[in-house]
Amino acid sequence: MSQKSNIDDVLTILGFGRWQIPIVLLTVLIHMYITINIVGSTLLSVPKPFRCFSTQETISNISSTTSTTTSQPLAATYDSVCEPTNQTEFPTSPPSALAHASGLPSCPVVEYDPSESPYTVITEFDLVCERAVLRPLFQISVAIGIPVGGLLGGVIGDKYGRKTVVIGGNLLSAAGVLALAACPWYLGVLMCRFLLGITFSLTLLPSYSLAQEVIPLRMRSQSGMLMGLGFSIGAVIMAGIGYLVRPWRYLLLAMSSYLFVIIPWACMVEESPRWLMQKGRQEEAAAALERAAYRNRVFMSSELITAIENLRTKRTEMEDAENRAEGEGVCASLSGLRQCFGQFRKYFRYPGLRLILLVSPVVWYLQSLLYMGILLNANNFTSNDPFLYVALSGVADTVAVFLGTPLTMKIGRCLLLTIFYSMSGVLLLLDIAIPTELRWLKWVFVMTAFLLSSAGWQAQFIYTPELYPTVMRSRGFGLCNAAGSLGTLTAPLITDLLGQQTWWSVNVVCGTAGLIAGLLMRCLPETRNLPMPETLQDVERRRRSHRETKAAKVVEELNVRSEEESPLDRG
Repeated sequence: MSQKSNIDDVLTILGFGRWQIPIVLLTVLIHMYITINIVGSTLLSVPKPFRCFSTQETISNISSTTSTTTSQPLAATYDSVCEPTNQTEFPTSPPSALAHASGLPSCPVVEYDPSESPYTVITEFDLVCERAVLRPLFQISVAIGIPVGGLLGGVIGDKYGRKTVVIGGNLLSAAGVLALAACPWYLGVLMCRFLLGITFSLTLLPSYSLAQEVIPLRMRSQSGMLMGLGFSIGAVIMAGIGYLVRPWRYLLLAMSSYLFVIIPWACMVEESPRWLMQKGRQEEAAAALERAAYRNRVFMSSELITAIENLRTKRTEMEDAENRAEGEGVCASLSGLRQCFGQFRKYFRYPGLRLILLVSPVVWYLQSLLYMGILLNANNFTSNDPFLYVALSGVADTVAVFLGTPLTMKIGRCLLLTIFYSMSGVLLLLDIAIPTELRWLKWVFVMTAFLLSSAGWQAQFIYTPELYPTVMRSRGFGLCNAAGSLGTLTAPLITDLLGQQTWWSVNVVCGTAGLIAGLLMRCLPETRNLPMPETLQDVERRRRSHRETKAAKVVEELNVRSEEESPLDRG
């Protein structure tokens, strides 16, 4: 029995129980926490109507004059026009104490509508008029940090372990949240957001790899999809907290309180036995599996004892040397960089892995652009209530998880993702042709496209770890997430800048991204009901098996057609 089949057989015997549940819940909690980094800008930087005045002296004069001539305050008009009120004319209502100097040439003194959400990032730093171009940076700064965290999380996670990276990443995230909540400068806020973007990938990707590596094959689809519920639940909870806690700094701290649970929880879970095996720590891996049998209340049969003993004693010299070389490739110096490039050259020598490395990051970029483009542009389709939208997005994510989970078990991952991405892209393109009078129909098209893209997003977190072998799973997952973060970075530029110039541009860009992603999915191998590859050779064996299966099907179809032909037709 090979090492791969041994550990898969042990996990099958152990089943899914009290040993795996804390690891799965850890991933759910981390997913809930990072929701504020993904969709948090919807509530933290809510745009607000405003009005402009010329100078502070003008405000004082107008206020004193109006107070003596009117008994009732007039209705204020917050037209969001970047032109100061004419000093010789009174505004529709006197300015309130909320008016303050902004330092903007076109709006020297600004007053925001107090009936809307107060104390957002936009109102605190006056990101209006000339500074409106700085508004997308609040979301972009996180998106820039995500690929850095993805690459670091992959390399460090493969060398030091999934659990260690999760703990360290969350401690770093706690420091970033505290710094962000106290920072009085917008540049400092962006730097803290960048740090949080790093910790997002640094914690989420290793936790997903850890969970997927301890779950039996038959439970991988269900548990992998259900772990995505953390995002949905987090969005709904965030909308509720955001409705009650309006100041954005307090909201940030309230949402980040998950860390008080995540950090001690991460210290109590087990390290991945697969990773321990790859690092030559067979004794620790076997001991972890024995504890798993005890916690899952599995009888230590002779078959299970023999399989665990094989894991404890068996070493495959060639694979062990290969895996040690893979794990030590941290690019921390010039020699480390040369080693990393050498590893990638080695990876590209394998045709199956080369195709995965080229196609899967592109798919992640396109799916992130599709998903985040709809998410960040939703206020253009709906009302101006961001709390309602965030809650509805969480509900749509929940529906997507429960829709996608049974489908991933019945339909191949590759075909399912092709359908999700393609249909989402088509619906966004068709939405352009719907007249504005049929607003409810536009709602249906856009929300359905969002639901499908969300289901595809969740399914990718199951599919991608199954593509890469254990020796580089965290790095492969990190590479894909880094590519996806580029899509997250591109989305606010499209929705905030390009979308303001041409309303249909978001639909065209995101719809096209969905169609291309659906086409590229057909280039990747199917992984449903297949064991997770351990080595680079396993990926190549899967590719050859897939090609042989397709060839056999073609031959079988030709034989069937030949048998169905009549003798006359043959003549």
